Amino acid sequence: MYNLPTSAAMHFKRIQERLAQRSKQGLVFTKLYDLLRDKRFVWLALSKVLANDGAKTPGIDQMTRDDLKSAEQKERFVKAIWGALRRKTYQPSPVRRIYIPKPSGEQRPLGIPTLRDRVVQEMLRLILEPIYESKFYRHSYGFRPFRATHHAAVEIHWLIARHQYNYIVEGDICKCFDRIQQNLLLKILRRTIQDERILVLLKKLLRAGVMEDEAWRATDEGTPQGGVVSPLLANIYLNDLDWFIAAKWDLLTPTEKKKRRYHGTECPMYLVRYADDFVIVLKATQEQAESVKQEIGTFLQKELGLELSTTKTLVTPVTAGFDFLGFNIRKYQRVALIKPSRKATERFKAEVRKRVRTGFAHGDQAGILHLNRYLLGWGAYYRRVSSSDTFAKLDHYVWQTVWQWTERLRGVKPRNRSRRKHYARHLIPYRFDLHKPNRKSKGRHYGIWVDEAQTAAYIVTSLYLQNIQYVRRHPQLHPYLLDEREILARKVKMLLPPKGGKPDLPTWDRYGPEWEAIRQEALRRADNRCTQCGEPLSGRRATVHHKRKLKNFTSRQQAHRLENLVVLCPQCHLVLEKTSGAETRSA
Repeated sequence: MYNLPTSAAMHFKRIQERLAQRSKQGLVFTKLYDLLRDKRFVWLALSKVLANDGAKTPGIDQMTRDDLKSAEQKERFVKAIWGALRRKTYQPSPVRRIYIPKPSGEQRPLGIPTLRDRVVQEMLRLILEPIYESKFYRHSYGFRPFRATHHAAVEIHWLIARHQYNYIVEGDICKCFDRIQQNLLLKILRRTIQDERILVLLKKLLRAGVMEDEAWRATDEGTPQGGVVSPLLANIYLNDLDWFIAAKWDLLTPTEKKKRRYHGTECPMYLVRYADDFVIVLKATQEQAESVKQEIGTFLQKELGLELSTTKTLVTPVTAGFDFLGFNIRKYQRVALIKPSRKATERFKAEVRKRVRTGFAHGDQAGILHLNRYLLGWGAYYRRVSSSDTFAKLDHYVWQTVWQWTERLRGVKPRNRSRRKHYARHLIPYRFDLHKPNRKSKGRHYGIWVDEAQTAAYIVTSLYLQNIQYVRRHPQLHPYLLDEREILARKVKMLLPPKGGKPDLPTWDRYGPEWEAIRQEALRRADNRCTQCGEPLSGRRATVHHKRKLKNFTSRQQAHRLENLVVLCPQCHLVLEKTSGAETRSA
């Protein structure tokens, strides 16, 4: 397998830093295409594409990362892309159209490029992103390195709480990604990117078309949602809107601001944008806010060919509160707070009901794991804002839903001895939880023991177990200037996903979705050593063996009891298999 040398990776980082510095100086770029001729750059882009979970989703050619497992397959794949780029004969394929549901109930169209096109788009992103990070407005937060939705919400909160801004304009652009004018986008790019070879390649990618129901359709406008480079292109397109608003107050000199205050004509305002969702925070009258709303609509229509939604673009006093990116931001009498929005909590309840009904139908272990994955993810997102009260209410809702549904599944009747037995059997303290972070909690919840000695259990987690940790304002440092990047990574790392993400978990078939958790607990108890010879074990060398065969039990839950599991090295496992023929699974 080809491994990109550390020296090569550092070489591309230095190139990105130089691109960012030149862009910051206001220089133009005329020879960017030469970077695409470097075969190592193709390998770098491929490694990033394959590391993304999206690589499991095929384009119209049905190719996924499973088709690029061997070194020879990757070498041929890279060589084909590299050769086409060198000869300038590269022709992108149409994207595959799929639809996903939106929270509103509508369908969002996505365009899935082929793996080959994703690699080329990633190469373009690696070149263009450092350049435009030097040109983006500082309060644009969507699809940018080291930035998150929380930073946008916190910036709005800071303006309202600390500087007494009293009105907001909630902006909603109708079908923004689908209505981007491609010729205008290329014109905007040409201000900085004066290498026509790059622009021609981008134009080919934008106009490759869409395959839907086995029919090809032209794409004369818009950028396909689902493409690697599409979010960056959308940010470049909307950057003019950011600076249009900034010119009204943020870019004024202190002298000009003072003069306007003196004459009573000031209208302080700041735009905070996340992709195509934006909020303009004003210290003004309602009439001034309405006037700004009209100006934005006119600018978008005349300059960018976009349209504001008349029903969703509203002028709202901050004391009434408003929803933005799943948060509700509101100024109360003495304090301004960011909380989970009502729509978010309603979606949470609907998802909990769905997961409880589908998960527990396959057994307690599967139900608890299926529910906990959602609870942990939802809690991790909202624990960065003022969510304590919301967490308490939703924990109560989860408690009621789980217990009522499990009672119904088991035919437990209210005011009956069987109900007391049900609670006695399943109400387990968190100190026995298989999920280690919960073990210090004093609470209890619905659970199921995984061993006969009752020393470990799967237990439904609670949102309150996730400590509230507030997010600070973004430090506004450049992610591609080395010194600033190091500070940036240190300050905002708590919001970033783990490097490389979690590896794909094996599919255990008959062993069920709960097997990975119980297997890890068996390894932990054995101190990751073979119980026969004491050899240290890791990764696929670790084998968790069932003493009695799975088919000898009436349920997986009984077979997966810790007493029935033993950790072995491959050699000891082979010896035991020959003598007993017992059933096993290894990672």
